[in-house]
Amino acid sequence: MSEKNSQINDDQNTNGEFSRHWLLVLVCAVGIGIGVSSLPFYTQGLFIEAWIADFGWTRAQASFGILGSTLALAAVLPFIGLIVDRYGLVKPILISLLGLSIAYVMLGLFVQSITTFVILAMLQAVLGSASSPLAYTRAINSVFDRQRGLALGIALSGAGVAATFGPVLISDAIAAFGWRGAYFAMALFTAVVGVVIVVVLSRLKGAKTPVNIDPDAASKDFKMAKASRTYWTIMAAIFCLSLGLGGLMIHFVPILLEMDFTTSTAAKIAGVIGIAVVLGRLLVGFAVDRIFAPRVAIAILFACICGVLALATFGSVVAVPAAFVIGFSVGAEVDLIGYLVARYFGLNAYGQIYGRQYATFLIATGLSPVILGAIRDATGNYTISLFTAAAFMVISATFFAKLPKFKE
Repeated sequence: MSEKNSQINDDQNTNGEFSRHWLLVLVCAVGIGIGVSSLPFYTQGLFIEAWIADFGWTRAQASFGILGSTLALAAVLPFIGLIVDRYGLVKPILISLLGLSIAYVMLGLFVQSITTFVILAMLQAVLGSASSPLAYTRAINSVFDRQRGLALGIALSGAGVAATFGPVLISDAIAAFGWRGAYFAMALFTAVVGVVIVVVLSRLKGAKTPVNIDPDAASKDFKMAKASRTYWTIMAAIFCLSLGLGGLMIHFVPILLEMDFTTSTAAKIAGVIGIAVVLGRLLVGFAVDRIFAPRVAIAILFACICGVLALATFGSVVAVPAAFVIGFSVGAEVDLIGYLVARYFGLNAYGQIYGRQYATFLIATGLSPVILGAIRDATGNYTISLFTAAAFMVISATFFAKLPKFKE
């Protein structure tokens, strides 16, 4: 542990954290952007109308894939966290990115019913599980301290880039090749970029397993974390936040289509979410290095609640600012999970603790589209769905307000 502290002190004295590890941050950003938690999630809504046209599914049924995939990912992430804690991230990421590419091909070939769709979506999540932010944030937290929040924000902004350009590119691919062809294009892209990521990571020190990891200390820290009120308060705050935001991300394009936007215009407005995700992760990362992180979370939630209520009340005239505040909040969400876990519980059991916190985020993210889609199917429009999302976020802010100060 003294060797790590010496490195951190040296980085702080020379202001060298980013100069030493900028390439690791960049590669992690790209990896998170194409990973299982980003590109598939931010583009899923574009496939909904095609599935409704081909199979006659309801919006709630079309959301079952997200629910199945997030539940499957949530189930395996604690084990992935243990693997990454002990063995590093290069080999798990290699296997997962190749597996994710194969899953895209299978989705393009074999989806014929809700059953096959959900099974393949779950398989996609399992095969791609190590390409989630868990492994990448483990590497960032291990080499950054004073500028940890900003480094996490930059790395996690890769998801925002995926949210910015993914909807437009996949919309064009669906128009040109059909929705099945779009999956094949995603498979090729993921495989090619994934190979580059793994080659670079294998050469970076920050991506390797710490040699001084202590399994006994990790087990002890994990048990202590689970016994604390803070652990469960973070989990409750993230769960409610994800119940509010997850469905908004998936249904945002259908919400805009209901407001008489064209598909092309809706995809472009959805791209604003991606820009806001990037800004959210960068600015939140910068802020939490200076301001108590739960206060930052509460301020962001307040802005998002106002935006969602405005969209429900005023409709299309506030679509762009609503997209921005939703994206900004999504940008803050995953950033906060990694930061809070590292600050409250340390790094010995980071993968195990983060894996469970992130699994909670995923479960709520999977439930949210089904809940909001079912409300829309029952009421005939998305107004009550938007009010429901805002209510979940109010509850989340209440939990964030209960978190204690960090221990120095």
